[in-house]
Amino acid sequence: MTFNPEPFTDNKDKHFLLNGRSYPDTVTTGPMHTPVADGSQHYSQPLPAFINIPAGGKALLRISDLDTTEFQTLASLGIPMHVIGVNARLLRDMAGNDMTYNTNSITLGGGESVDVILDASDTTKYAPGASYYLYTPNLDHLSNDAENFGGLMTEVHICRAVDPSTKACT
Repeated sequence: MTFNPEPFTDNKDKHFLLNGRSYPDTVTTGPMHTPVADGSQHYSQPLPAFINIPAGGKALLRISDLDTTEFQTLASLGIPMHVIGVNARLLRDMAGNDMTYNTNSITLGGGESVDVILDASDTTKYAPGASYYLYTPNLDHLSNDAENFGGLMTEVHICRAVDPSTKACT
């Protein structure tokens, strides 16, 4: 029996996105816009992908990998990641014991998700105004095809306060 392979079997990803954007667009506020065939502007993804954490606070992230061809790794060298769930399930064993852990990087395959808490509660380490990066250590994923700089990266900002409706630093 023979079959024809699907057309995506030779797929090679060239653009890597966080919340529908690649760096440096991940930290650009306002909707993204691109010209379309008729010369008009097409607006999409109104939300930036940077993360604002109030000083002494924490941020809960659900990171999903929608990739179909390879594994993706995200690292945070400044703020530790506390992994509390995998694939929308709390990390508990059959007896209900806590199986959560701290790490500075996570690796996901296609269709997987992980829930992490970025803990900036120590105000002596994470002062307002500080910026950190959430990025991939896979250097070939820090570019967008022929562009030299971009890819799977965003910024984490420590703010004095975060507006609850706009999520902007105040």
